[in-house]
Amino acid sequence: MFRASDPQMPLFDARGLLPPNKRKRCLYTWAEPFREHALPILRRIEPEFADLFDPEIGRPNRPVELVVGILILKEISDLTDDEALDAVEWNVLWSWAFQREPEEMHLCQKTLHNFRTGLLRRDKAKLAFRRVTDELIAALGVKVTRQRLDSTQILSNIAVLSRLGVLCETLRVFLRAVKDTAPKAYESLPTGILRRHGEESAYADARREDGPRRLQVVARDIWRLIVRFEDDRRITTTEAWTLLKRIFDEQCVLTTPDSTPTPDDDDHGEGSVPVTLKEPKKVRSDSLQTPHDPDVTYSGHKGKGYAVQVAETCVENNPVQLITEVQVTPACEGDARATVPVVQALDAAHAHPEEMVADTSYSGAPNASQLAALGVNLTAPAPAQGKPEPGKPYPEPAATCPVDLPGAGEWLKRQEASQRFKQKYAIRAGIEATNSELKRPHGMRKLRVRREARVRLAVYFKALACNLKRALRHWVALLKAAEGCAAHG
Repeated sequence: MFRASDPQMPLFDARGLLPPNKRKRCLYTWAEPFREHALPILRRIEPEFADLFDPEIGRPNRPVELVVGILILKEISDLTDDEALDAVEWNVLWSWAFQREPEEMHLCQKTLHNFRTGLLRRDKAKLAFRRVTDELIAALGVKVTRQRLDSTQILSNIAVLSRLGVLCETLRVFLRAVKDTAPKAYESLPTGILRRHGEESAYADARREDGPRRLQVVARDIWRLIVRFEDDRRITTTEAWTLLKRIFDEQCVLTTPDSTPTPDDDDHGEGSVPVTLKEPKKVRSDSLQTPHDPDVTYSGHKGKGYAVQVAETCVENNPVQLITEVQVTPACEGDARATVPVVQALDAAHAHPEEMVADTSYSGAPNASQLAALGVNLTAPAPAQGKPEPGKPYPEPAATCPVDLPGAGEWLKRQEASQRFKQKYAIRAGIEATNSELKRPHGMRKLRVRREARVRLAVYFKALACNLKRALRHWVALLKAAEGCAAHG
């Protein structure tokens, strides 16, 4: 049952219980501006999460401001759930920040888990990022007219596997599902397949020279299992079967005549199979990379994982720069496909930029044209086929990019050839530091979760944590500056 937080200040929170010297020290930590600025924001957005709770049945919820605040503070320091809940229980700064009495500073793991599950079910993580970020933009007076855009590659909680490793692990997961679903069918399987791909197998651990031969063996084993279980509904309704079929379609091809194991192959004597492996170049980059996270894809120059599109403000006189949009996209897709969706999302969120600064991968006449239709200039180097010719003079570009494709392409060329372009474009490099900040102190390089929906939730809260951390540092600096002025006054 949803219940909004009581705005009444408690009598015995940390401010009232601490001795004067510790109280004064708390005033110049992050906890004071969190209490004064962030906590009211979290309280104002609480009704947005009311639909996560039954309107009539059940005990009243734990305060939403507390749960959302914990999820954000957890990501500021990249804490585990246990570490965050310990901080709630024992860290005096957290008690100060949430303005609650000691007995209220408690949250169990199940409550945190259930709230996250609700966020996933209702797709509320983006809402949390959007609402808090919008409030921070307004509170700090951040201008969004000029923004920069870049992507960074991240991993979910998976092992990076070789081609042989992917095939073997998918087989192992499938056999475990067979064992759990139909134990007798599992026991009747050929001993060779169980020896190669059972729970204790290390068949994927092969020397380089043994890899190609083992790959062909595994391809034949996959076909043998598909033929054996394709009419067994107990098995074909499992996710493990879907993954086995998927990896066969992506990695293997039917052949004529049949592929016969040689005397050196580990499946010698187990029969011919009309299957062989595809050439590596013919395997698509969106193929299965691990059975433990089927949403992971592959980028030729960045590797396996997900891409995260990050947009942030870069207006020079802003008190802080804030991340305005994050989007999780497949690693196998080029950045050019994200240019327009990111700007459209910013437009819908009323964080509309007048200029978007990005690298060449986001450029091109189609993107410049579509952004121009949205009232946005794309400051980016022209793509390779539209570069200005060295030494050739070009007229200065118009103040705004044309909407038509030929005009947009010519505008990008003239923009890059202009004398002011290098100076205008230099600010783009600053977003590399933001990517590093998200991946290092906030732990976005390798997440603790799997699957795209959970990855998106983690990314939204890490970006939100980065924004709030920057705001808190700004407010702490103002407090210290005011104290310094008072001391010298």
